[in-house]
Amino acid sequence: MNKAEYAHASILHYDVRTMVRRRSTEALRQLGFRRIANVERPRDLSQIVKQRQFELAVFAADANDDGTAKLVRRARRYNTSSDPFTPMILVSWNSASDMVQKALNTGTDQILVWPFTTEQLGARVEALINARKPFVETESYLGPDRRDPQRLVGADQSVEVPYALRARVEGRPDLAPSTDAIELARTSLERIKTTNVARRICVIAKVLRQNCGDVDFLAAKAGPELAAIAKSLVVIRRSLTATQLDYMYSYCVSVKEVLEQLIKSAPGLDSRGLVQLEKTALALLVALDVDKDTAMAAIRFPDQVSRAV
Repeated sequence: MNKAEYAHASILHYDVRTMVRRRSTEALRQLGFRRIANVERPRDLSQIVKQRQFELAVFAADANDDGTAKLVRRARRYNTSSDPFTPMILVSWNSASDMVQKALNTGTDQILVWPFTTEQLGARVEALINARKPFVETESYLGPDRRDPQRLVGADQSVEVPYALRARVEGRPDLAPSTDAIELARTSLERIKTTNVARRICVIAKVLRQNCGDVDFLAAKAGPELAAIAKSLVVIRRSLTATQLDYMYSYCVSVKEVLEQLIKSAPGLDSRGLVQLEKTALALLVALDVDKDTAMAAIRFPDQVSRAV
Protein backbone atom coordinates (compact mmCIF):
# COMPACT_ATOMS: atom_id res chain seq x y z
CA MET A 1 0.00 0.00 0.00
CA ASN A 2 1.43 3.38 -0.97
CA LYS A 3 2.20 5.76 1.89
CA ALA A 4 0.26 8.52 0.18
CA GLU A 5 -2.95 6.53 0.55
CA TYR A 6 -2.70 6.74 4.35
CA ALA A 7 -2.28 10.51 4.51
CA HIS A 8 -5.94 11.36 5.02
CA ALA A 9 -6.80 8.53 7.42
CA SER A 10 -7.27 9.71 11.01
CA ILE A 11 -5.58 7.78 13.83
CA LEU A 12 -6.54 7.70 17.51
CA HIS A 13 -3.34 6.82 19.37
CA TYR A 14 -3.40 6.13 23.11
CA ASP A 15 -0.35 5.49 25.28
CA VAL A 16 0.33 6.80 28.78
CA ARG A 17 4.14 6.60 28.30
CA THR A 18 5.48 9.73 26.64
CA MET A 19 8.64 8.31 25.07
CA VAL A 20 6.97 5.14 23.82
CA ARG A 21 4.08 7.17 22.43
CA ARG A 22 6.52 9.32 20.49
CA ARG A 23 8.23 6.27 18.98
CA SER A 24 4.91 4.77 17.95
CA THR A 25 3.82 8.08 16.46
CA GLU A 26 7.02 8.21 14.43
CA ALA A 27 6.39 4.68 13.12
CA LEU A 28 2.87 5.72 12.06
CA ARG A 29 4.29 8.75 10.29
CA GLN A 30 6.85 6.60 8.47
CA LEU A 31 3.95 4.55 7.14
CA GLY A 32 2.41 7.74 5.76
CA PHE A 33 -0.18 8.66 8.39
CA ARG A 34 -0.44 12.37 9.13
CA ARG A 35 -3.67 12.88 11.06
CA ILE A 36 -2.70 11.40 14.44
CA ALA A 37 -4.53 12.32 17.65
CA ASN A 38 -2.26 11.42 20.57
CA VAL A 39 -3.96 10.79 23.91
CA GLU A 40 -2.30 10.00 27.24
CA ARG A 41 -5.17 10.15 29.76
CA PRO A 42 -7.90 7.47 29.96
CA ARG A 43 -10.59 10.05 30.70
CA ASP A 44 -9.72 12.04 27.58
CA LEU A 45 -9.73 8.86 25.51
CA SER A 46 -13.22 7.88 26.67
CA GLN A 47 -14.57 11.30 25.76
CA ILE A 48 -12.94 11.37 22.33
CA VAL A 49 -14.12 7.84 21.46
CA LYS A 50 -17.69 8.89 22.18
CA GLN A 51 -17.52 12.18 20.30
CA ARG A 52 -15.37 11.53 17.21
CA GLN A 53 -14.90 8.85 14.59
CA PHE A 54 -11.46 7.66 13.47
CA GLU A 55 -10.30 5.37 10.68
CA LEU A 56 -7.93 3.48 13.00
CA ALA A 57 -7.34 3.20 16.76
CA VAL A 58 -3.99 2.16 18.22
CA PHE A 59 -4.15 1.54 21.97
CA ALA A 60 -1.12 0.63 24.08
CA ALA A 61 -1.83 -1.61 27.06
CA ASP A 62 -0.82 -0.42 30.51
CA ALA A 63 1.39 -2.39 32.90
CA ASN A 64 -1.22 -5.01 33.82
CA ASP A 65 -3.37 -4.65 30.68
CA ASP A 66 -6.57 -4.36 32.76
CA GLY A 67 -7.09 -0.61 32.36
CA THR A 68 -6.59 -0.64 28.61
CA ALA A 69 -8.77 -3.75 28.24
CA LYS A 70 -11.63 -1.80 29.78
CA LEU A 71 -10.98 1.11 27.43
CA VAL A 72 -11.04 -1.19 24.40
CA ARG A 73 -14.33 -2.74 25.52
CA ARG A 74 -15.73 0.74 26.09
CA ALA A 75 -14.73 1.69 22.55
CA ARG A 76 -16.62 -1.39 21.33
CA ARG A 77 -19.89 -0.53 23.12
CA TYR A 78 -22.70 1.09 21.19
CA ASN A 79 -23.63 3.66 23.82
CA THR A 80 -20.07 4.82 24.58
CA SER A 81 -18.55 4.98 21.10
CA SER A 82 -19.30 6.96 17.97
CA ASP A 83 -18.18 3.93 15.94
CA PRO A 84 -18.01 0.62 17.87
CA PHE A 85 -16.59 -1.04 14.73
CA THR A 86 -13.47 1.14 14.45
CA PRO A 87 -10.47 -0.90 13.19
CA MET A 88 -8.21 -1.39 16.18
CA ILE A 89 -4.67 -2.48 17.03
CA LEU A 90 -3.79 -3.23 20.65
CA VAL A 91 -0.10 -2.91 21.54
CA SER A 92 1.28 -4.83 24.52
CA TRP A 93 4.63 -5.53 26.16
CA ASN A 94 3.38 -8.89 27.42
CA SER A 95 3.65 -11.73 24.91
CA ALA A 96 2.53 -14.52 27.27
CA SER A 97 -0.14 -16.66 25.62
CA ASP A 98 -2.72 -16.06 28.37
CA MET A 99 -2.25 -12.29 28.11
CA VAL A 100 -2.52 -12.40 24.32
CA GLN A 101 -5.77 -14.35 24.64
CA LYS A 102 -7.03 -11.85 27.20
CA ALA A 103 -6.18 -9.01 24.82
CA LEU A 104 -7.99 -10.71 21.93
CA ASN A 105 -11.05 -11.11 24.14
CA THR A 106 -11.35 -7.33 24.43
CA GLY A 107 -12.57 -7.14 20.83
CA THR A 108 -9.48 -5.62 19.21
CA ASP A 109 -8.74 -6.55 15.61
CA GLN A 110 -4.98 -7.00 15.89
CA ILE A 111 -2.34 -7.56 18.59
CA LEU A 112 1.16 -6.11 18.26
CA VAL A 113 3.88 -6.84 20.82
CA TRP A 114 6.52 -4.29 21.78
CA PRO A 115 9.20 -3.75 20.66
CA PHE A 116 7.99 -3.77 17.06
CA THR A 117 9.35 -2.44 13.78
CA THR A 118 7.65 -0.06 11.40
CA GLU A 119 7.33 -2.96 8.97
CA GLN A 120 5.48 -5.06 11.56
CA LEU A 121 3.10 -2.21 12.28
CA GLY A 122 2.59 -1.75 8.56
CA ALA A 123 1.74 -5.43 8.17
CA ARG A 124 -1.00 -5.12 10.80
CA VAL A 125 -2.44 -2.09 9.02
CA GLU A 126 -2.38 -3.94 5.69
CA ALA A 127 -4.22 -6.87 7.27
CA LEU A 128 -6.90 -4.53 8.59
CA ILE A 129 -7.41 -3.08 5.13
CA ASN A 130 -7.31 -6.27 3.09
CA ALA A 131 -8.43 -9.10 5.37
CA ARG A 132 -10.52 -7.80 8.23
CA LYS A 133 -12.76 -10.41 9.81
CA PRO A 134 -16.53 -9.96 10.11
CA PHE A 135 -17.88 -9.24 13.60
CA VAL A 136 -19.71 -11.40 16.09
CA GLU A 137 -21.51 -10.41 19.30
CA THR A 138 -22.17 -12.39 22.48
CA GLU A 139 -23.32 -11.42 25.97
CA SER A 140 -19.79 -10.26 26.83
CA TYR A 141 -17.97 -9.73 23.51
CA LEU A 142 -18.22 -7.54 20.42
CA GLY A 143 -15.43 -7.89 17.90
CA PRO A 144 -13.88 -9.92 15.08
CA ASP A 145 -15.13 -13.47 14.64
CA ARG A 146 -12.01 -15.61 15.06
CA ARG A 147 -13.69 -18.99 14.75
CA ASP A 148 -12.65 -21.39 12.01
CA PRO A 149 -14.78 -20.35 8.99
CA GLN A 150 -14.82 -23.94 7.67
CA ARG A 151 -16.73 -25.02 10.78
CA LEU A 152 -19.36 -22.34 10.17
CA VAL A 153 -20.33 -23.24 6.61
CA GLY A 154 -23.96 -22.28 6.06
CA ALA A 155 -24.21 -20.58 9.45
CA ASP A 156 -25.33 -16.95 9.59
CA GLN A 157 -23.35 -16.07 12.70
CA SER A 158 -21.26 -13.01 11.83
CA VAL A 159 -21.74 -9.64 10.13
CA GLU A 160 -19.67 -7.47 7.81
CA VAL A 161 -19.47 -4.17 9.69
CA PRO A 162 -18.63 -0.62 8.56
CA TYR A 163 -15.01 -0.48 7.50
CA ALA A 164 -13.65 3.00 8.24
CA LEU A 165 -9.99 2.44 7.35
CA ARG A 166 -10.61 0.68 4.05
CA ALA A 167 -13.30 3.21 3.16
CA ARG A 168 -10.82 6.07 3.58
CA VAL A 169 -7.75 4.43 2.03
CA GLU A 170 -9.55 3.00 -1.01
CA GLY A 171 -11.99 5.89 -1.47
CA ARG A 172 -15.02 3.67 -0.76
CA PRO A 173 -17.66 5.81 1.01
CA ASP A 174 -20.08 2.88 0.77
CA LEU A 175 -17.97 1.12 3.44
CA ALA A 176 -17.83 4.09 5.80
CA PRO A 177 -19.44 4.11 9.28
CA SER A 178 -22.48 6.28 8.66
CA THR A 179 -25.27 6.39 11.25
CA ASP A 180 -27.43 4.11 9.10
CA ALA A 181 -24.59 1.64 8.43
CA ILE A 182 -23.73 1.38 12.13
CA GLU A 183 -27.37 0.87 13.07
CA LEU A 184 -27.85 -1.80 10.40
CA ALA A 185 -24.79 -3.72 11.60
CA ARG A 186 -25.88 -3.37 15.21
CA THR A 187 -29.36 -4.67 14.47
CA SER A 188 -27.99 -7.65 12.58
CA LEU A 189 -25.53 -8.52 15.34
CA GLU A 190 -28.10 -8.07 18.10
CA ARG A 191 -30.53 -10.43 16.35
CA ILE A 192 -27.86 -13.09 15.98
CA LYS A 193 -26.90 -12.61 19.62
CA THR A 194 -30.46 -12.95 20.92
CA THR A 195 -30.93 -16.18 18.99
CA ASN A 196 -27.67 -17.59 20.35
CA VAL A 197 -28.53 -16.58 23.90
CA ALA A 198 -31.99 -18.12 23.57
CA ARG A 199 -30.38 -21.29 22.25
CA ARG A 200 -28.12 -21.43 25.31
CA ILE A 201 -31.14 -21.01 27.59
CA CYS A 202 -32.72 -24.00 25.83
CA VAL A 203 -29.60 -26.09 26.41
CA ILE A 204 -29.54 -25.23 30.13
CA ALA A 205 -33.24 -26.01 30.47
CA LYS A 206 -32.80 -29.33 28.69
CA VAL A 207 -29.86 -30.38 30.86
CA LEU A 208 -31.77 -29.53 34.05
CA ARG A 209 -34.82 -31.44 32.87
CA GLN A 210 -32.74 -34.48 31.93
CA ASN A 211 -31.17 -34.51 35.40
CA CYS A 212 -34.26 -33.68 37.47
CA GLY A 213 -33.94 -36.99 39.38
CA ASP A 214 -30.31 -36.43 40.33
CA VAL A 215 -30.42 -34.76 43.75
CA ASP A 216 -26.67 -34.12 43.91
CA PHE A 217 -26.60 -32.61 40.42
CA LEU A 218 -29.47 -30.25 41.18
CA ALA A 219 -27.97 -29.28 44.52
CA ALA A 220 -24.77 -28.22 42.76
CA LYS A 221 -26.15 -26.84 39.51
CA ALA A 222 -29.77 -25.73 39.84
CA GLY A 223 -29.16 -22.38 41.56
CA PRO A 224 -26.29 -21.14 39.35
CA GLU A 225 -27.91 -22.34 36.11
CA LEU A 226 -31.29 -20.77 36.86
CA ALA A 227 -29.48 -17.54 37.77
CA ALA A 228 -27.65 -17.73 34.43
CA ILE A 229 -30.98 -18.01 32.60
CA ALA A 230 -32.31 -14.98 34.49
CA LYS A 231 -29.25 -12.96 33.48
CA SER A 232 -29.58 -14.06 29.87
CA LEU A 233 -33.23 -13.02 29.77
CA VAL A 234 -32.18 -9.49 30.71
CA VAL A 235 -29.72 -9.50 27.79
CA ILE A 236 -32.45 -10.67 25.40
CA ARG A 237 -34.93 -8.04 26.59
CA ARG A 238 -32.37 -5.29 26.02
CA SER A 239 -31.60 -6.62 22.56
CA LEU A 240 -35.29 -6.76 21.68
CA THR A 241 -35.54 -3.06 22.47
CA ALA A 242 -32.44 -2.26 20.39
CA THR A 243 -33.76 -4.23 17.42
CA GLN A 244 -37.36 -3.00 17.74
CA LEU A 245 -38.67 -6.49 18.43
CA ASP A 246 -40.54 -5.42 21.56
CA TYR A 247 -43.55 -7.50 20.53
CA MET A 248 -41.54 -10.59 21.54
CA TYR A 249 -41.48 -9.54 25.20
CA SER A 250 -44.37 -11.89 25.90
CA TYR A 251 -42.12 -14.88 25.14
CA CYS A 252 -39.53 -13.60 27.63
CA VAL A 253 -42.28 -13.06 30.21
CA SER A 254 -43.41 -16.67 29.81
CA VAL A 255 -39.91 -17.97 30.45
CA LYS A 256 -39.45 -15.56 33.35
CA GLU A 257 -42.68 -16.62 35.09
CA VAL A 258 -41.73 -20.30 34.97
CA LEU A 259 -38.18 -19.45 36.00
CA GLU A 260 -39.28 -17.50 39.06
CA GLN A 261 -41.33 -20.43 40.33
CA LEU A 262 -38.40 -22.79 39.83
CA ILE A 263 -35.98 -20.46 41.61
CA LYS A 264 -38.28 -20.48 44.65
CA SER A 265 -38.23 -24.28 44.77
CA ALA A 266 -34.53 -24.79 43.92
CA PRO A 267 -32.73 -27.09 44.28
CA GLY A 268 -35.76 -29.38 44.62
CA LEU A 269 -37.02 -28.88 41.08
CA ASP A 270 -39.97 -30.89 39.80
CA SER A 271 -40.02 -32.45 36.34
CA ARG A 272 -43.24 -30.71 35.26
CA GLY A 273 -41.78 -27.29 35.99
CA LEU A 274 -38.59 -28.11 34.11
CA VAL A 275 -40.56 -29.37 31.12
CA GLN A 276 -42.50 -26.12 31.12
CA LEU A 277 -39.24 -24.13 31.30
CA GLU A 278 -37.89 -26.01 28.30
CA LYS A 279 -41.10 -25.49 26.32
CA THR A 280 -41.25 -21.75 26.98
CA ALA A 281 -37.55 -21.41 26.18
CA LEU A 282 -38.08 -23.25 22.89
CA ALA A 283 -41.02 -21.00 22.08
CA LEU A 284 -38.77 -17.95 22.58
CA LEU A 285 -36.04 -19.45 20.39
CA VAL A 286 -38.47 -20.37 17.62
CA ALA A 287 -40.06 -16.91 17.73
CA LEU A 288 -36.63 -15.37 17.17
CA ASP A 289 -35.99 -17.85 14.35
CA VAL A 290 -39.33 -16.94 12.81
CA ASP A 291 -38.23 -13.35 12.56
CA LYS A 292 -35.22 -14.48 10.50
CA ASP A 293 -36.78 -17.29 8.52
CA THR A 294 -40.51 -17.84 9.01
CA ALA A 295 -40.92 -20.85 6.78
CA MET A 296 -38.04 -22.94 8.14
CA ALA A 297 -38.85 -22.09 11.75
CA ALA A 298 -42.47 -23.10 11.30
CA ILE A 299 -41.33 -26.47 9.98
CA ARG A 300 -39.02 -27.01 12.97
CA PHE A 301 -41.46 -25.89 15.65
CA PRO A 302 -43.62 -29.02 16.15
CA ASP A 303 -40.61 -31.33 16.19
CA GLN A 304 -38.68 -29.20 18.68
CA VAL A 305 -41.57 -28.90 21.12
CA SER A 306 -42.36 -32.60 20.92
CA ARG A 307 -38.83 -33.42 22.08
CA ALA A 308 -39.34 -31.34 25.23
CA VAL A 309 -42.11 -33.65 26.50
